[in-house]
Amino acid sequence: MNESEDILQIREWLETQEEGRFSLSHKAALIRSCDPFGLMADYKDENGTIYGYFNGELKQINKSGSYIRLD
Repeated sequence: MNESEDILQIREWLETQEEGRFSLSHKAALIRSCDPFGLMADYKDENGTIYGYFNGELKQINKSGSYIRLD
């Protein structure tokens, strides 16, 4: 099965939107956490807060070692 041209373009864009294990924006993390690009992604802001995305939804925030689950 061949991927559409749109999917391939998004994959290429996502490759430019990562630094280490983190996405460079909420938008990139949200897309990265969606099928067919993956299932989980994290975004780390300039204050060190980590936002965890799962299956296209923000599910967790880690601020200074305190975890907040969003269900």
